[in-house]
Amino acid sequence: MMNKPSLLRLTHITIFIAMAAVSLLANAKTLDERQWQVKSPNGKIEIRVRGNKALGLEYQIVHWHNEQEKVAVDWSKMGITSRYYDVNELQLIPIDTDFSKDLTYFRGKRIRGKQTYSMVTGKRKENEVAYYQRSLNFKHNITNQILRVDFRALDTGAAFRYVLPNNGVLHHQLRAEITEFNIGTNAQHWGQPYDFITMYHPSYETEYVNVPAGTSTPEKLGTGWGFPSLFNTNGLWVFLHESGLGKQFHGSHLQPDAPNGVYKIAGPLAEEALGNGSIYSAGAGEWKMPWRSFAVSNDIGDIVESNLVYDLAEPSKIDDVKWIKPGAASWSWWSDHKSSTDIKSLKAFIVLADKMGWPYSLVDANWPDASETAMQDLVAYAKERKVGLLFWYNSGGPNNFIPEQPRNILHDRQGRRKEFKRISALGVKGIKVDFFQSDKQFVIEQYLSILEDAAEFKLLVVFHGCTIPRGWERTWPNLMTMEAVRGGEFYTFSEDIPYGLYAPKQNTILPFTRNVVGSMDYTPVAYTHRQSKRYTTFAHETALPIIFESGIQHLADTPDAFLKMPEVYKDYFWKLPTSWDETKFLAGAPGEEFIIARRKGKKWYVAGINGENEAKEWKVDFSKLLNRGTEARLYTDSEEEKYFSLKLTIPKGKKMSITVQPFGGFVMVFKEPK
Repeated sequence: MMNKPSLLRLTHITIFIAMAAVSLLANAKTLDERQWQVKSPNGKIEIRVRGNKALGLEYQIVHWHNEQEKVAVDWSKMGITSRYYDVNELQLIPIDTDFSKDLTYFRGKRIRGKQTYSMVTGKRKENEVAYYQRSLNFKHNITNQILRVDFRALDTGAAFRYVLPNNGVLHHQLRAEITEFNIGTNAQHWGQPYDFITMYHPSYETEYVNVPAGTSTPEKLGTGWGFPSLFNTNGLWVFLHESGLGKQFHGSHLQPDAPNGVYKIAGPLAEEALGNGSIYSAGAGEWKMPWRSFAVSNDIGDIVESNLVYDLAEPSKIDDVKWIKPGAASWSWWSDHKSSTDIKSLKAFIVLADKMGWPYSLVDANWPDASETAMQDLVAYAKERKVGLLFWYNSGGPNNFIPEQPRNILHDRQGRRKEFKRISALGVKGIKVDFFQSDKQFVIEQYLSILEDAAEFKLLVVFHGCTIPRGWERTWPNLMTMEAVRGGEFYTFSEDIPYGLYAPKQNTILPFTRNVVGSMDYTPVAYTHRQSKRYTTFAHETALPIIFESGIQHLADTPDAFLKMPEVYKDYFWKLPTSWDETKFLAGAPGEEFIIARRKGKKWYVAGINGENEAKEWKVDFSKLLNRGTEARLYTDSEEEKYFSLKLTIPKGKKMSITVQPFGGFVMVFKEPK
């Protein structure tokens, strides 16, 4: 119970804030018919804002090409409803402020910004971004509360975020977000249904579907639409996502219904995390909410190559990143779910990593059951072979009731730090943390606290059963990859889940959607058949480690599958890169095909996959690949042999015809030029 002096202090703070607001508003102007705009440095992207006393704030995003204007997102409502509490003796009286109406504009600020930053993981190492920003301040006419909205236009897209200014010791609570995205109905949508609540969900592991914009989430598939969402509208590609999510907010998605193609923001469901934690986020001080981001282009390749999610994220909080090493990893669980409790099996995969030049091997769930000294023995065995080990942990705690061990360690900071100190001293290189199953604020805080503590003890982090990436790899470079995908593990489940039937098509959608926003732990390369029949060809599977970007690439198959393949294929997998200096989109369409080129050092890798059940002949244009050399090795399908490859000479500036089988693919590795 608060005593009366505390009540007086809070009252004085409230009065001071109100007086400060009054002084700022001396030159305030009504909202009626006010308009603002901000354009990107290259002039291609423009975000417009208008105010109306009855309708409140609205925004529109347009794209300019050859002096022609096209609407990417039409006029859409925006705003939030926040709550704070007035203190009246022993009562707490909630005061809600609806910032979607009754506003007065009183001040604005323009910013020209430029950033350069390096990524440890991802599609491009060195990044430079310029932007123009306009910050608009509004007062609510009834409660006198202040809202700032930052609007930013970049060469690759646009973004905005809501900010509640510093209010001292008082917390604000978000009661609702009114943000809309008016795509219209004359468009196509590639979206992932937001999961139902189950023992293992939500975890962003549903299948992406392609539907007309405005289509409601199919009732049997989910409870809303997830981020990211891709749209093709008015000759433009529009990619919706969010970035800059911190500890003071929850993860968002889209509501299930989108009447007339107007999508609305949604927060986490009350039942997530077993009902623990509030669906209402709260924060004090200057409360910055996540960026609502829009990558926009008339060329889908710009979407694939976009780093907008990182451009908007907080800068790295790790000064020295030399200890952070991306790389491939062997992984026993895919071929045998019980292997993590068997020391002999785990050692076989450590040997596989050693023989293939991979820096890591992953020890998955229930490893403490292998022996009382499993971690110590395995780390010592791996150290002799210069292989680093990652160990699996359950995130629960109160947010799940999944029994896999170890659990009840990482949700508590004191226990977590004690464990991180212990395993770091043993020589463990990283952790895989699983089964979060919620986007609520307290779970988002857990993610970020794990990354922060792991960085202090120089541990790499992999998240599974998790939310989607939101730029955290820039802020915490020790985050190697996140699942949030229906990946290769689904081959190992019941035949009742016909994963193999839709995997080829999904594989050509994911590079345009999920993998755009961050490393994706799909766990590729499934040569061996498991419970769900595989329909992709060997070349398709061989291409996936290049098609899919992941800071640590957990390669799924068995030691026999890798060690008994021809030497020329072993050469391809030997020290396979998992982070890239440069990425170039070459061709493709979601659900049909995808061809990408990635450079590591002086070596270019080109890969393509066919998502359709028909043979195709592609004319691949290599002109975008500067200093690629002319000698290459092609790995592709052949009717005579599974592991087919040949050497090629490709003159500079030439296109090359490549034939791929139904659900097939290819990889081309260029020899480093002298």
